[in-house]
Amino acid sequence: MALTPATCDYLRQLARELEGAAHGTSGQLVDQAAEFLGMSKQTVYRQLKKVAGWESGRKCRTDKGSTSVSSDALLTLATVQRESVRDNGKQTMHTPVARSVLEANGLPVGVSNAHLNKLMRERGLNVQAQRQAAPAQQLRALHPNHVHQVDPSLCLVYYLNGRQHIMEDREFYKNKLENFAKVKFKVWRYVLWDMASGAIFVWYCEAAGESQANLFNFLMQAWGKQDGVLFHGVPKLLFWDKGSANTATAIQCLLKSLECKSETHQAGNARAKGGVEGSNNIVETQFESRLRFEPVDNIEALNAAATAWAEAYNANLIPGQDTRLRRDGLAAPMARYDLWQRIRSEELRLLPDVEVCRALMTGKEVERKVDGHLCISYKHPKAERSMSYSLDGLNGVNVGDTVSVRPLVYGEQAIQIELPRFDGEPLVYRVEPQTEFDDFGRPLTAAVFGEEFKSHAATPAEVAGKSMDELAFPGQDAAQARQKKAVPFGGEIRAHSYLAEVEHPSYLQRPGTEIATPAHAQPAAPELLDAVTVMLRISAELGRHLTAEEHTFMHARFKDGVPEDQVQSLIDQFKNPVQVHEQPLRAAGGLRAV
Repeated sequence: MALTPATCDYLRQLARELEGAAHGTSGQLVDQAAEFLGMSKQTVYRQLKKVAGWESGRKCRTDKGSTSVSSDALLTLATVQRESVRDNGKQTMHTPVARSVLEANGLPVGVSNAHLNKLMRERGLNVQAQRQAAPAQQLRALHPNHVHQVDPSLCLVYYLNGRQHIMEDREFYKNKLENFAKVKFKVWRYVLWDMASGAIFVWYCEAAGESQANLFNFLMQAWGKQDGVLFHGVPKLLFWDKGSANTATAIQCLLKSLECKSETHQAGNARAKGGVEGSNNIVETQFESRLRFEPVDNIEALNAAATAWAEAYNANLIPGQDTRLRRDGLAAPMARYDLWQRIRSEELRLLPDVEVCRALMTGKEVERKVDGHLCISYKHPKAERSMSYSLDGLNGVNVGDTVSVRPLVYGEQAIQIELPRFDGEPLVYRVEPQTEFDDFGRPLTAAVFGEEFKSHAATPAEVAGKSMDELAFPGQDAAQARQKKAVPFGGEIRAHSYLAEVEHPSYLQRPGTEIATPAHAQPAAPELLDAVTVMLRISAELGRHLTAEEHTFMHARFKDGVPEDQVQSLIDQFKNPVQVHEQPLRAAGGLRAV
């Protein structure tokens, strides 16, 4: 029970009187206090200890804190009751029912229900104690725009037939879902909260539901420099829930290019983004409550009104209202914008043009192979040509590795490279191009030939290789040992000799079948080609059509087909004819019988 300041003062005075009371009179003082305060004597003693730190000094019983109820039975009783709590927080099973269930399952308790409740309270096992949230860890941001929290919510305002409407509880609830369906385009409220300054940014859009396009437009509005709005800039860390739009590939591509880390809270731990949840409540109660008395006709007017309210709220300029931020570490309350203006130039990262951001959202990663100098070549969108990026000294990067590359917005043609690690988590590095070269195009970081020697930092593969060299040739130079054909491991590894000692099972021999082979194999007969096909080949070779006599000769001589192995011979005869008839042929060439 909560005590008033007057009651606390009374208890402290009572403690002083009890401390100086004569022997045998303290009980009477406590009785009078119990009657005056309307408490039991036990409660008065508890409050004296809690408020004034006074104890009677009576010797405790030797059995104090002990109970006949076993720890297992008490823990099971408490667990049964806790598991009966519904999502809305209502406890559906209390001690009498839970006790009955336990006794029916062979776990007798042996004490009254009131005593069971007392035992569970003392041990923090009761449902009320378990309902209390675990202590929250206090968090802080390093500077304004270090951490932003974002959360979209369905707004009670909607527009239909050019008029503003507000969803009334009597019309929109779980038993009247059809009313929600009538509102095709609902109004969504996007709220951003800056952890360091507490500044709030709000933006509305009209849509059927959450989408990547709406989220992109909101981030452009919140982070871009808008006329009449002080708040702007890209954060280092964005914290939100696991919404489909938040974790979409396109949005994540944009955030990576802007070097904005994205984190989501665990399921069921919504208080992790309590800052933006509280900001949603502020917007709903401090701004949207005004719309009932002064409606706006469309989403553009709604955003204009919201911007005017947010600027006044952040600056503590709303007439008749104190909207300053109060924190234990602040000597006096401060306006949110007074805190946000403490941002330094290097902390205020300006958002690129919207079209650039749109391109970054749809951009794709490219892959590059690490060359023998531990470098990759890449053309940054801001660069006029491909540039060399040195990956020397980056842990996990080896010659021949394939790395994923994406351009970064901030920095001098900076890129982000990513490569997989053995445990599945990727290694991510930020790299800028080599820009210092001599007059002959060589990097100034290169060693001068004959004057100095520079070695790359050992790559993971080289480190592993040295370990393997030491294992294969202990106490020796591995390269020299290999040149001398030294046997690895000192010849102590049996690589094949143990195979001779393998015991094989006895196999049953199968009878075979002899292959019958002919005494003399005859060569296969040549394939016969159609006479017309052969004449076409001859005509092509001669560069002219065959005469009627030549056609008659071919059909009469090769009526069954032309052996394939005689085709070339026929072509030669047509090209170099030999006269074999008494009368010469009319054609330019004659034929001889084959």
